[in-house]
Parts: sequence; structure tokens; C-alpha cells
Amino acid sequence: MKKMTLQVISAAISIITFLGLTLLAQGQAAKATPTTDDPQAWAELTPEQIAKVKAGEMVILNEDQSQGAEQKKFIRCAMILNLPIDKVWSLILATERQDEYVPGLVKSTLVKRDATQDWVDYSSKVLFLNLSYRTQHRFDPEHYAMDWALDPTVKHDLNHLEGFWRLYAMPDGRTLARYGTKVIPASFLPESVQDYLARRSLPENLDAVRKWINSGGTYHK
Repeated sequence: MKKMTLQVISAAISIITFLGLTLLAQGQAAKATPTTDDPQAWAELTPEQIAKVKAGEMVILNEDQSQGAEQKKFIRCAMILNLPIDKVWSLILATERQDEYVPGLVKSTLVKRDATQDWVDYSSKVLFLNLSYRTQHRFDPEHYAMDWALDPTVKHDLNHLEGFWRLYAMPDGRTLARYGTKVIPASFLPESVQDYLARRSLPENLDAVRKWINSGGTYHK
């Protein structure tokens, strides 16, 4: 009887140990840092575009989707940032600091922040107009990902805004950043302003983001 009891206890310990190791491995896998070995890191890029990104260029991809009289533009970008992924992530989370470096952005004010999201009020000057809007950013720190959209509870000078960041660690300690955004300006805005917001301002703004991150947050416009 005593021998059987010891065998049962031993078997139970073995099962508990196995389950514990399995759960630990699953937890570690879930928290694994995304790297450029992930096919998603280079998704939608041609070999030529990948070579340009690796050479230090910022590659912008455009996708136009016409819907009646309204043309929605989702513009995506791939670029390399010269800091480790954790440092890049900490800087991207500082959404209220964008007025330090984004051209035309007059003020960015943090409204509220919790563990998974924040809300920021933005005031921009585009050509001859002042625009205001509030953005809600959602954070996914396990996957080094951020998504954002307009706060539906307040009025904006934009009809639609959404976007994302996805970060991937590189073997040399730098970070591949994938970015995308779709902007639909308010219909009352002049066509020149709508075009600037939807497309022409992006390369300049992303270049400023790259300078700010590469400087560790010390670059100012």
C-alpha cells in the first residue's frame, strides 16, 4: 500500500512538472519578441523594396480604394530605425510628444492613459487651416504593436483616421518598423488640403519620426 502511494505521488509530481513546463514554454512563446524572421515583417514588399529598406531607405506603399465619389487612401511604409526594439517601443508610446517633431503639428495634449490605451488631442496647421482631432491609441506590448483611430465620442476636423505601428527586432540590434495610415479629411476642406493630408504630408512626417526616434527623443523640429 505504501509503495503504491509513493508511486501515485511520484506520478502526480511528474504530471504537475510537465504541465508547469508546458505552460512556461507557452508563456515564453507568447511573449517572444517579433523579429525580421517573421514573414509578416516583409509582407507586401518586393525583393527590390526589401533591399532598399535594408540599405536605409524609407519605402512607401500606396493603396487607393475608390468608393463612389470618396477615395480612401491607406498608405503604408517600411523603414529601419537605429535603436533596439524596446527603446523604439518606449518612444512610440509617448504619443503626446509628437508636437516636438511632427511638422505642422502645433500641439498634442494627453487626455487620458491607462495600461492598454491613451487618448491625445491634436491641433495641426495645414497650409492655411487649423485642424483639431482626438486620437485613441491602443497598445499591444507583447507584440510591439499599436493601432489608432479617431475617438468616436468627440467631433473632429477629419472624417476618418486610422493607423498602425508594427515593430520587428533585427539581428544587428536595430528595428524594422512597419507603419500604415488612412486619412479622410472633412469634406468641407479645400481639395489641396485634403490631398496634402491624405498623401503628400506623409513622407515628411515619417522622416521626422525617424529622426526623433534615432536621436533617442532629443531631436526637435
